[in-house]
Amino acid sequence: MNYSTSNKISVFSKRYNIFNFALSLSAKGFTVYLKILFIISLFLAGVGFAFTGNMVIYAQNYKHDSMQVFFPVDGAYSEENSVRPALYDNAKKSLTISLPLTPIGHIRIDPANEATEIVIEKIEFSRLFGVDKYLPKDLLLYAKPLQDIDKLEVTPAGLLIRSTGNDPAFELILKKSSDLYQFIILGIIGVFLSIAVFLCIKKFTQLKMPAVTNVVYIWVIPLFFSLGIAVLFYPGFMSYDTLHALRGARNGVIDSMWPPMVSYVWRVVDLVSVNPSAMHLSQIFLLLFSVVFIVFTFTKQIKYVAVFLPIYLSIPSVLGTLAVIWKDVLMAAFFLAAFAVINSMRRIKNRRYFIFLFLFSTSLIFLGVCSRHNAITGAVPLLFYLALIACSGVIKSCPRLWLAVFFLGTMLTGTVFLAKTQLDNYSLPSFEKMSNSNDFFVRTVRVLDVAGASLCVGGNLFADIAPNLSLNEIKAEYDPRHINLSKGLLDKVVVDSRIDGVWLNVAVHHPVCFLSYKFDLTKYMIGANKGIQFLITAPSVDKNEYGYQLPNSSIRDATVKYIVHASALPFFKPWFFYLLSIGSLIYLIFTKALTPAHVTLFMSAIFYMGGLVLFGNAADARLLFYTTTVLSMFTFISIFEFRKRH
Repeated sequence: MNYSTSNKISVFSKRYNIFNFALSLSAKGFTVYLKILFIISLFLAGVGFAFTGNMVIYAQNYKHDSMQVFFPVDGAYSEENSVRPALYDNAKKSLTISLPLTPIGHIRIDPANEATEIVIEKIEFSRLFGVDKYLPKDLLLYAKPLQDIDKLEVTPAGLLIRSTGNDPAFELILKKSSDLYQFIILGIIGVFLSIAVFLCIKKFTQLKMPAVTNVVYIWVIPLFFSLGIAVLFYPGFMSYDTLHALRGARNGVIDSMWPPMVSYVWRVVDLVSVNPSAMHLSQIFLLLFSVVFIVFTFTKQIKYVAVFLPIYLSIPSVLGTLAVIWKDVLMAAFFLAAFAVINSMRRIKNRRYFIFLFLFSTSLIFLGVCSRHNAITGAVPLLFYLALIACSGVIKSCPRLWLAVFFLGTMLTGTVFLAKTQLDNYSLPSFEKMSNSNDFFVRTVRVLDVAGASLCVGGNLFADIAPNLSLNEIKAEYDPRHINLSKGLLDKVVVDSRIDGVWLNVAVHHPVCFLSYKFDLTKYMIGANKGIQFLITAPSVDKNEYGYQLPNSSIRDATVKYIVHASALPFFKPWFFYLLSIGSLIYLIFTKALTPAHVTLFMSAIFYMGGLVLFGNAADARLLFYTTTVLSMFTFISIFEFRKRH
């Protein structure tokens, strides 16, 4: 064989090997794509299952009455599976009702409770994608009178329903094409989304299988747990705070008694789905994704993430908080997402991308600060850590670096807090001036401070503004657990600017007793009080004009029992996790493993707790949700450091 022939065979062999490599890479890529498609399909199926949509009835009754809607279970209607929305009268009104999780093909509507005439202008079924409208002609076609209805007639005002008895009812057959449309749209989104995710993973990981697996797991694990929690507590527990935020989102923000930012965020979520479960799932997923990302960043192994997350979610004060559509979860989600971004900036070399992440993390911190009135204390360590990451890339001299960090961190903190206070004064997007309740909140806390000091001293320290108030009355009306439980005291002590002087006088002359209320407040918040943990929000949806309510669920009820009973166990109380975190901090210091990232996590949690103690007026153990979350992560990360060294 001559050299020429041998060379040709060698070249052919190399080309053949290159071809095989390309073919194997393509096969590997296709396998990865199928995995991504499967995971996204499961996620979208869960989203479609969770976001069942709402039914809105536009009706008018010529008498003061109410309407009732029944959903079939095993083909039968029952009182337990019905919804009675708000009353309606001669004025036209829209009645909003959440649809059940299970698919339905028909519903029963009882439009009144007496012989009368009702006009239904239209009925809308808002789904995840699109809205099904039943206009009067459609209602006449799909409606089937069941009892006490004389006739159904299309009029210019809508479908006229004339009832002849006290229990009129008709059945409405739902269009089957809507479910098929939702399925097709979900399928199209699944294909395009999986292609987009695949191309992103291919670009950033070059299809290295271990990296691809980790990236997928970082998304899948929080999605799985978020969907599970959203479905378990569907549509999410809603307290007065929750409904106040929802009304602000849909009717306009009119005050800053509660943070307006929650309403603005909910307004954006409503663009995707008006089902409250959309807001619930959004805040949970952002939180859990950030938690998973942070734990993985420190441990570098997905198995530790899989171990930590179930432990974290088993904490009663954590799971009980995640069950509620609540500002505390939203704030924690924004803060942890910001920390995840800041921590990732250390490895960024591209200047433009670095600047983008700097602005993005600042925006996330701003959103977190605006989600709770006293969140700024927890944001300070995050902002200074951001300043450290930003300055360390351009300043190498240690004295100059720390000086730059101090000035930049101070500037960021001042800017964020100033922007937050301005947001509380004006309603968006109209920029109308609205009432700011921050001064009132501060003064109510001062009333409780003076009340606690009065009991400690053994005399009425409100004498300058309430001379007739007796010590027994203070003792009877004062409850350190919540401002609402001390309402009787607030009624007897005028909460105005005069309390400021009384408060300052008590702080100067009775410094030890001045901390009495703070001590009682802290004791209840960390679960160090006698008896059960103080968890005030009931597992329910408060009565509301939207018709939202909890469906029957034995699994949810069993979970609520677990939260209540497990919260009494010492190792599930917040103080236990805080004690562990202090031990973890000491360990990291002595082993010289403590980093600025560790310090930031720990100090952010402690600063936030300090802000609640100094300025808070409630001792619900769930209020320390952010502190409990961060310190449990901090402890777990330190355990990983210990395991790595041994």
